[in-house]
Amino acid sequence: MPPANHKGVLSTTILDKNGIVPLKLLYPERGHKVDFDVSKLLRWSKKTSKVAKQKGRTQKHELKSKLRFRTFICETTNVSNRTIKLENKDIKVSGGIKRSQSDTGPLVKRLKKDGCLSASQTPLALLNELRSGLNYKIVLSDGPPHCPNFLATVEVDGILFSGSGNAKKQAKQRAAEAALLTLCPNLLTPQSNNENIDFAEDSPVSLESKDSNLSLGQKKARIEMYVAKAMTGGMNPVMALNELMPGLKYECIQESSQKSLCPFIYAVHINNEVYKGSGSNKKSAKAAAARAVLLQKYGNLLHSSVLLAPPSGGPPSILPPTTSPIQLIAANNIAELVVNEYHKVMKGMEEYARRKVLAGVVMTTSPDCTKGTLISVATGTKCISGEYISVKGAVLNDSHAEIISRRGLLRYLYNQLALHGDSSTASDSIFVYDTELKTFKLKQDIRFHLYISTSPCGDARIFSPHDMEGSGDETVDRHPNRQSRGQLRTKIESGEGTIPVKSFEPVQTWDGVIQGERLLTMSCSDKLGKWNVVGIQGSLLSHFVEPIYLHSVVIGSLFHPTHLRRALYSRIENTLEGLPPPYRLNKVLMNTTTSPESRHPGKAPNHAVNWISGEETVEIVNAITGKTLSGSISRLCKQRLFGKFYGLLNMNLPSRTNMNLKSVPEVYIDAKNAATDYKDAKEHMSAAFLKAGLGVWMKKPIEQDQFVLDVNM
Repeated sequence: MPPANHKGVLSTTILDKNGIVPLKLLYPERGHKVDFDVSKLLRWSKKTSKVAKQKGRTQKHELKSKLRFRTFICETTNVSNRTIKLENKDIKVSGGIKRSQSDTGPLVKRLKKDGCLSASQTPLALLNELRSGLNYKIVLSDGPPHCPNFLATVEVDGILFSGSGNAKKQAKQRAAEAALLTLCPNLLTPQSNNENIDFAEDSPVSLESKDSNLSLGQKKARIEMYVAKAMTGGMNPVMALNELMPGLKYECIQESSQKSLCPFIYAVHINNEVYKGSGSNKKSAKAAAARAVLLQKYGNLLHSSVLLAPPSGGPPSILPPTTSPIQLIAANNIAELVVNEYHKVMKGMEEYARRKVLAGVVMTTSPDCTKGTLISVATGTKCISGEYISVKGAVLNDSHAEIISRRGLLRYLYNQLALHGDSSTASDSIFVYDTELKTFKLKQDIRFHLYISTSPCGDARIFSPHDMEGSGDETVDRHPNRQSRGQLRTKIESGEGTIPVKSFEPVQTWDGVIQGERLLTMSCSDKLGKWNVVGIQGSLLSHFVEPIYLHSVVIGSLFHPTHLRRALYSRIENTLEGLPPPYRLNKVLMNTTTSPESRHPGKAPNHAVNWISGEETVEIVNAITGKTLSGSISRLCKQRLFGKFYGLLNMNLPSRTNMNLKSVPEVYIDAKNAATDYKDAKEHMSAAFLKAGLGVWMKKPIEQDQFVLDVNM
């Protein structure tokens, strides 16, 4: 049965002088529910019958009249007796038209009477409440003048819906219905009273106070409407939750003036379960807690594209069909692990807890990714000053949070491989050895997720969040061919922000940087794109393990699915080819959280913090010098990780490249290049960017990688 509030066309035929007018329904098919202005039909058919009588003969006239209808099964109309047969029930017409008192009236009006929807909420109005500012287009108009046919389309977050009709308004309504049937089907087609629907299996909260007279299908439609509005920004989540669960109390369990360290946290208690939400102020924290309740209790009712929380200060974000989201519950858990652990380890160190960007890597061991373990956490937004670059691999060149957290993951992977050096601890490792492929690989269901408190610098952040408001479809890039789209970009030495790379092959020289030329480093967006091709394990670990890819990226703020997807993998999707197996283009999952990260205005600090699982101490690095505050080298620098690599060779662990202590090159860059498959995959990636016209991958002076292991450092 088609949804309510269609507009359709009735084809009528005058058969004889008595004015018997059978009605044939062109759309929907006969037997579907429609409604129309009967008085117009009566006036028209009476006038036509009179004209036929004046001509003195019985004529057959075929006319088509555009009439508005809703829910109404029509069989015949007898003009002479002024009787309308309606679902086998006669309604006498005397002057005006009397409405039946049965429940066969329009569906939308019945829903209003039952407390579900407003009578004015046509499909177009409903869709406008969920996604305001949509642009409906009439893309086709054909047919004769007396019976035109229009085709309307509406694009909702990358998905194109269409509808046709004999009037423009009718076509738009049908396009809106098609969208609603995909996103929130129960708003238009509630189930009958007798249907057994378990729409809130894990929600024992009683709704009898407002829903006592509703069927299960109507309850489901009502809940779906509120949850969809709350999740897409059409309604305050606190108001939506109050409609479904009145009387809930919000408790502030944490409040601090140091917003960057401890934001406001509110909790809602429901049947011995606690749902939390955090924010930069009390209002946003309450809204986050309400969203968490709606998500976990009723999120199963909605299409997955609706379950993306709106970012702070911007409109709702809904993924296009080409983008796959990680479940919002899992995204919330990943973000909470990173944020809570950072607050914990930085307690008593408020001077260094101030930050702009926070990032962390979480490992999950369950298929739904809801239970995880924090592997590393880091802060930072600066790169090393050119005068401090090292020929010994003793400094950190890039101290951006996402880069530091990934280097912390590398150290963790080295430690896990080292467990295979002793047969008694091998079973405790996250790796297993595949004797057939002669390589180490992750155990089943082990996945890594990257959380970043804001979108990564570079291509993923080149948009204005305020320009999206009121633009109709916020996730669609309206200028995909703009020159800046997808361009490789570099970070600025000792500063923030990025600039596009030059079209020709840029070369950075050691003496030029030392003399004052700016040291350029590829942006975080570009490095994440690189990891989705060659893996996050790096070249040295590729001697032992197969490529390891991120399963998801969770963004705390400035989350724009279209731009993020382009930055992470889609910009080279059509130009990347020839990768050696098992390397591939990883289409990473992505999502945001129900507790958006607040913006941190002001100057970014010059320090970077890192913490690694199994190494409980916090390390603080001066991002300008690339060394710790005490002047010692960082545990994450190239020299230290090269030492970890030699440690695995000392344990005689089997290598994919048959490398051992006797055959290993002494120079760092030569050891990296010995992983030929990794090097080949990286070259194909650089060629893909160049072929797509996005620039040339910037390389640092080669001298910084021409060092040997120094055990005394």
